Amino acid sequence: MIPDGNGRGCVPLAEAARRRPVTPAVARDYDWPAFVNGSLIAGVNISVVTGFRLPFLGPAVGFWFLVVYPVYLLYTTSVWRRSSVAERLGYSLTATLLLLMLAGLGVNTLLPLIGVQRPLSPIPVVVLGDALVVSLYLFRRQHPAIPAWRSQIRAIRPAETRLLVGSGLCVAFAVLGANRLNNGAGDGVSLAALGGTVVALLLLLRWRGQVRDGMISVTLYLLSLALLLMTSLRGWYVTGHDIQTEYRVFQLAEAHGRWNISDFHDAYNACLSITILPAELAQLVHVDDPYIFKVFFQAIFALCPVLVYAIARRYWSGPVSVLAAVYFVGFPTFFTDLPFLNRQEISFLFVCVAILLITSTEWSLRQRQLAFFVTSLGVELSHYSTMYLFLGMLLVAWVAQHAGAMNPWAWRRSAGPGHLTSASWGTLGRTVGIGSILVVAGIAFTWGNLATRTAGGALTDAVSAVTGLVGHSPSVRSGDVSYGLLSGQSASPQAVLNDYRRETLRARAGSAPATYLPISALARYPTPVVNEQTSLPLTGAGRFLADIGIPVTGLNGLVRQAAAKGEQVFVGIGLITFIVRRRLRRQAGREFFGLCLGSTAMVAVITVLPNLSADYGVLRAFQEALILIAPVLVAGSLTVFAPLGQAWALRAAAAVCISIFVSTTGLLPQLTGGYPPQVSLNNSGSYYDIYYTHPEEEAAIGWLRGKPGVLPGGVQAENFTNRFYFSAPSDVTGRQFVADIYPSLVRKPSWVILGYSTVHTGEATAVYDGDILTYAYPVGFLQNNKNLVYNNGGSEIYR
Repeated sequence: MIPDGNGRGCVPLAEAARRRPVTPAVARDYDWPAFVNGSLIAGVNISVVTGFRLPFLGPAVGFWFLVVYPVYLLYTTSVWRRSSVAERLGYSLTATLLLLMLAGLGVNTLLPLIGVQRPLSPIPVVVLGDALVVSLYLFRRQHPAIPAWRSQIRAIRPAETRLLVGSGLCVAFAVLGANRLNNGAGDGVSLAALGGTVVALLLLLRWRGQVRDGMISVTLYLLSLALLLMTSLRGWYVTGHDIQTEYRVFQLAEAHGRWNISDFHDAYNACLSITILPAELAQLVHVDDPYIFKVFFQAIFALCPVLVYAIARRYWSGPVSVLAAVYFVGFPTFFTDLPFLNRQEISFLFVCVAILLITSTEWSLRQRQLAFFVTSLGVELSHYSTMYLFLGMLLVAWVAQHAGAMNPWAWRRSAGPGHLTSASWGTLGRTVGIGSILVVAGIAFTWGNLATRTAGGALTDAVSAVTGLVGHSPSVRSGDVSYGLLSGQSASPQAVLNDYRRETLRARAGSAPATYLPISALARYPTPVVNEQTSLPLTGAGRFLADIGIPVTGLNGLVRQAAAKGEQVFVGIGLITFIVRRRLRRQAGREFFGLCLGSTAMVAVITVLPNLSADYGVLRAFQEALILIAPVLVAGSLTVFAPLGQAWALRAAAAVCISIFVSTTGLLPQLTGGYPPQVSLNNSGSYYDIYYTHPEEEAAIGWLRGKPGVLPGGVQAENFTNRFYFSAPSDVTGRQFVADIYPSLVRKPSWVILGYSTVHTGEATAVYDGDILTYAYPVGFLQNNKNLVYNNGGSEIYR
């Protein structure tokens, strides 16, 4: 039996249902005073019509009008039945986001037919918001419920107050710390935010008997938001990798006042989560466009770990569920990459809600399936590759369930009190069948192939991955698979760069002689890989550890590798525990176990199959899998420590989880030194060099924007070139492009930009098949073959 800290195993569903707050439908209206809501709504409408901008308060009111208040109206309805606070929030938020995307798509399609050529301009958007609010208000009057949060606030306990205040301070310190770093100051405030987060998590586990589920959810939300903002708020401009293209398609929609896939026929532009949704927000919040993604999307996505906690809470105790959420937020992709992947952030919310719907015991089969189909539509409209992994997970889960059905005794419930009823067992075993999977596949095909025609790349990737695996064609494998147990072999950085060079030579073969600089000009300019990443200098604590014989540099790297491998081992042990322990199988159910197998299988597929690891990212796949398998991971760690006894097994598992969190978030490396710096805590490191946009670069882009013949001549910059796109709304077009500056790709007529990092370090970065390659850039090559026409000390432009 897996301990839960209370001397028992997993929490039975019947008991979990009894713990949930009951919210009976009543006629009493617990809404704010009508005149307050009416005044705020009127203020938003007046602001849009008159163009009046109210600093600070205006953006908050606009976000409240379009997102927060609709979520509140849905949250306080009785349609969610006996759902917990976290579940109600998840259902209400994703329903609101889907309504905004679908309604925006509707006005985007229909209004031009009656002569409104800019359907995503302020007036149509505020009218859409008015219609949404009125509709949801009337809907709630028909289906009212007592909002449970009011009684929870009135009964708040001292321990809960301390946690909420501490978590709120972590958010404030995260914001202040990022701004200090942007201004060139130190990391002290950011470290305080991280340290406060660790303390809050320890207290959350220590006071687990004094903190209710609703307060745990709020605490997890605030701590998650702090981690996200520490990264998203770095830089005064758009900072990150995928977010650069996301920002471009958002600005295409905003600048044109309309979303059109033909403006930029790319899979990014097919994601309504980064086109229509942010364009709607931008019309009402009135902030600089980068902060739509930097702040408001992070405020939305911070609910995802809370939903991970809610999923785990269906079957496990509070401490195990909290540890599951900590593993989810402590995985580096969560706070390092997802703030730069806004479309995937929104899609993860829909995936979480889909899992909650599948495993719900409150709704009938037909209701669950219908809601599941709607949620799957949200996944597809938000992010294509998340949908592909989600679909693969469902298919594997279905196969696993049918394989398990061959031995029905293994999943047969036992008679007697405390076990699942036959009704609940039937509910857990048949939500997603082959018909449901076909419907989800139809949604993906309809939007990706018929509506936007952007799904062709997925089939190409699948074919190339399979042929690469069987050896029929050359294959590539991302360096990230080195963290996996099934990693296989990855090529060295220099070998990958050599492949990239050969690929660039093939790309220019057959072009007109006047297109590229001659190959003869390249011979004297090698591009060796820079293998060593600069590490932080040892701090006082690091030097002390080194003096007593502890190799700090090796220790930090070893801890990271041990964390990555150890989490996978724990997942494997947890799945085996499912198989060998009948009580755990009965309590969690066949479908949940199948979904866990499906998530794990998709990570294994992406790890093993070449090409897929480069195109879809094994770390992002594992982050998605953690939505389901995080509590399984905790269960595996509890099984490992079971010989210590139930109480000490939980303590040991918590100690391992928090230790991993301290390392992966950068707190330990920052306190000791001897590890490559992270962008959330430093003004240095690979992410800072590659993704951080400096004022000098913005100034260079602004200078180049005004020059004639830029688009015909083309612009070239180091890979991750999207941060060099023209971003002023008047200049956003689907025609601009920025090519790489690798020497063999430099064109004769193009304008070449050297960014801040290249000017100051002499190094540039190329991205090839999912690997980031830093190499010494031969600036002399440009100086001898082009003319320097602009130099501001941080950026140079050659022509």
